Order: sequence, then structure tokens, then C-alpha cells
Amino acid sequence: MRRLLHNIISKPDAVNVAYMVERCRVLGPGERFVLWTQGCPLRCPGCHNPQYQPFEDRQWLTVDELTQKILSVASIEGITYAGGEPFVQAQALAKLSCKLRAAGLSVMTYSGFTYEELKQGCIAHADELLAETDLLLDGRYEQELLTDRPWRGSDNQQLISLSERYAKKVETWNQSTGQQFEIRMGENGRLDVLGIPPIELAIAQARHPSINSNFWKV
Repeated sequence: MRRLLHNIISKPDAVNVAYMVERCRVLGPGERFVLWTQGCPLRCPGCHNPQYQPFEDRQWLTVDELTQKILSVASIEGITYAGGEPFVQAQALAKLSCKLRAAGLSVMTYSGFTYEELKQGCIAHADELLAETDLLLDGRYEQELLTDRPWRGSDNQQLISLSERYAKKVETWNQSTGQQFEIRMGENGRLDVLGIPPIELAIAQARHPSINSNFWKV
């Protein structure tokens, strides 16, 4: 497959960060640090994070800065990358993941691309991030394919084990066990919704832009 995104700027040792939360229980197994990257080329209809689609500078943090910040959060199980499209910044995230896994954390990565597309090299350095990912949740967000399978926005998306860490649990997590979400007060009094909220809350977000839904809907 021809490589995409050849005109998009990324840095090998820094990540363009759109948003971060230190603790979340609804975007992967256990309690996790979650990092949303800035920039996505896919522009799936109905995306609930359109503010993370443009390729613009947000907050560039080096791999070392992020490693220090994430490892300072005690007793978390791992890191989850969402977006945006994390694989646009695959090289830097692979380096970060290597450091975090060496410290005992697990890595879960969301992507709007399929696993097959990533393996075929649709984005430079995709293989490096795949090699440092324990769980991949892949596929475009299809807004008409509602699902109650955990951690995903549409039923076409699949959770794939890329290491032995969660290999025995993935089959259960790909079944219909229900969605979860968290609501918390964010920056400047903004309401943040993490995870996959009910349809009623998604409609409320469309009517009230002050509700910021930081969940992966690709």
C-alpha cells in the first residue's frame, strides 16, 4: 500500500499532544494515563473529537518529558493513546512506549486505520509503534454501527492483542459487555466526558459545545 501522510510534519523525539488525563478507567484495562494526539487525516463522519483533527501545533512534549510525567503517576496499569490519529506520530510514540513498557506499564493504541493497513506501511514507522503496543483498537468510526462492546465507538472496530500481556482476555473484551464513561470537570470549568457516552449525551454535546467529549469515535 502506498504510504499516506507524506506531507505531514512529525518529530522523531516529541509528540504533539492535544490533551491528557492522568487517570481513566474507561479507555482500556485498569486505570490508565490517556494521551490524545493532535492531527488526523481520516475525518470520519460523526467524529466526536473534531478539534483534534487539524494538523496544527498544540503542545509539543519530548519523549523524555512525557516519560517523566507518566511514570510520576502512581499505581496505573498503562498508557492509552487516542486522538487524533496516534500513528501519525508513530516514531515518537514508539520510543515513549518502549520506555514505559520497560517500567512495567502496558500500551494500548487506538487507530482509525486497520491493522492490515498499518502492517502494509500506510504510515511511516507504523511497524515501530505496533511492536511496542500490547492492545490495538483499529478501524474507522462508522456512526451508524452502534455497539455495546467496550472501549470502541462503532461495532466494526476490533480489539487486537499484539503481545502476551492481555492475549487471554481479548476474546472477552470483544464481546458485548457494555460501555462505560466518566464525567469530570476539566479545564476552565469545562465538562469532560471520557469513554463512550450514551446517545443522549452525544446529542447534548452537539447542542452545547462547552461539553468536550474526549473519546475515540473513529
